[in-house]
Amino acid sequence: MKFNQPMSPDIMKRSFGYVLPLLFGIVWGLIGCASLEPPNGGPVDTTTPQIVSVYPDSNARNFNDHQIRLGFDRYVDERSVEESIFISPHIGDLEFDWSGKDVSISFSEKLRHNTTYVVNIGTDVRDRFRNQKRMAQAASLAFSTGPDIDRGVIQGNVFPIKEGDALSGVMIFAYQLNGINPDTLNPITLRPDFITQTGKNGEFFLNHLPFGEFRIFAVRDEYRNLLYDREVDEYGVPSSSINITTEDSLRTDIFMKLTKEDTTGPRLINVTSLDRNHIVAEFSESVNPSSLSGLSFVIMDTIDKKPLDLLNVNPLSSTAAACVVVSRDQDSTKVYQFHVMNITDSVGNPINPLARLLLFSGSSKIDTTRPHIASVSIKDSAQAVDLQPQLTLTFSDALTMTGPLDWVNILDNNKQSIPTETKKISDFMISIRPKTELKSRTWYILRADMQKLHDWAGRVCRDSVKMWRFETLDIEDMSSVEGTVTDINTSDTAGRVYVTASSISLKTPQRYTVYSETTGKFIFPQLVEGQYVFQAFRDRNRNGRYDGGEPFPFVYSERLSSFSDTLKVRARWPLEGVQIRMK
Repeated sequence: MKFNQPMSPDIMKRSFGYVLPLLFGIVWGLIGCASLEPPNGGPVDTTTPQIVSVYPDSNARNFNDHQIRLGFDRYVDERSVEESIFISPHIGDLEFDWSGKDVSISFSEKLRHNTTYVVNIGTDVRDRFRNQKRMAQAASLAFSTGPDIDRGVIQGNVFPIKEGDALSGVMIFAYQLNGINPDTLNPITLRPDFITQTGKNGEFFLNHLPFGEFRIFAVRDEYRNLLYDREVDEYGVPSSSINITTEDSLRTDIFMKLTKEDTTGPRLINVTSLDRNHIVAEFSESVNPSSLSGLSFVIMDTIDKKPLDLLNVNPLSSTAAACVVVSRDQDSTKVYQFHVMNITDSVGNPINPLARLLLFSGSSKIDTTRPHIASVSIKDSAQAVDLQPQLTLTFSDALTMTGPLDWVNILDNNKQSIPTETKKISDFMISIRPKTELKSRTWYILRADMQKLHDWAGRVCRDSVKMWRFETLDIEDMSSVEGTVTDINTSDTAGRVYVTASSISLKTPQRYTVYSETTGKFIFPQLVEGQYVFQAFRDRNRNGRYDGGEPFPFVYSERLSSFSDTLKVRARWPLEGVQIRMK
């Protein structure tokens, strides 16, 4: 055989006839596979991903396969799907095999006999292409390895910490309590028996649950580890136990409002000497102003161990994440030890014992600045001010205010002082509030005669008389809202019923709250025109605010109603008949 014999023209022609179409097909396939983006042009796709096919069929019985399959109506981000599949009860690691818009999911463990499995596909599933739209609602698929399928259902809503927070994708953890001590159930260390996610409006469904008692949690699972992480994850708990029985297999209106735990005390993070008499101490979080006093701190020089006398301690601002300490003259040649003793944060956590001491250098700078008003809660010539506003004045330094607070007042059109309630909040701040409502659409003056005040060193304020004009809102732009709260729960009736009106159409959202000792009628006498939603809660522990319970040790939340429909409040048109129902 001759290996170097040239190919004849006929053979070459026939060979190219076979090869060229093959090459063309390969190149075309590579071009087609290079990009899965949809063609440009046309209207923007605003639809969300949908599941269009499943295997097995939902509610299938006697299932004995080792995998399930899902088909989507579009190309989806594969990782988002794989991170959004939750199967209850747990069946080990999952293996995903993708083919275009379809995925096969194989199990690493053998399925249990006579068991109902629920496959939840969460709302984090998103479109692969430009709009990155997420699924609007969580989806579920149930199948049983036996002849029967569980039929218990829990339905509810999760409400945000503050209006406007996203609600889709919040995890719902469900634990079956049968056969365990519920006091030992700790979501920090124990993964849930059943899982789903909320839709975009916060609604959730736990389907195909067995009969029994359950405890559920709403968790914004930041680490996606199916555990509750304190001070990282927001959480919500229900207001009562949940039982699924043959007589009552459907539990609805389970409401949970998200909150966040704070179990860590504040830390002292910085100490600065502004001058030889003023020291600013900064903390990692806001501290309780009532815990600040001269006994809260000890300042001592590091050489002689001699304490530095303190004259005054006050929050630096309303956020109370820093405070000002007024001291006797510091020695600029010395380094001082600043030691925090007994302060707490807003929820009562004491100062962190490992972060309560810092050093600072003494200052020789002399403070020659006379005190003045640093800020006031109302701007000059402000309009649409509430009819009974609480106004605050904050000063640049601690003032000596031992006498009556008659140096600040509110004047009417005739420049006559009106009756007010004036309070000293601290040596840095006072508040003033009319005892009765002011007249509608009327100009008033907030007046402060600063010459009557002096600071801790006896220096008179640099300002003489300061005035700020303001106009009250027009009552014709407002209206009243009346309604009724009906509570059908006859066993949990402790505490007042509070009703909150939340504006959703104003540039700056507002919340208004009224209460009654029992259920029945409520009235908001004056609301600014706009759109509102209304919600009620029962103040079980009588502290005047809603409490969201605790995840561990477990404490039920206070009872909430759902939000009302969005209602339009029109000026001069009283709105009556608002109905709020509590269970």
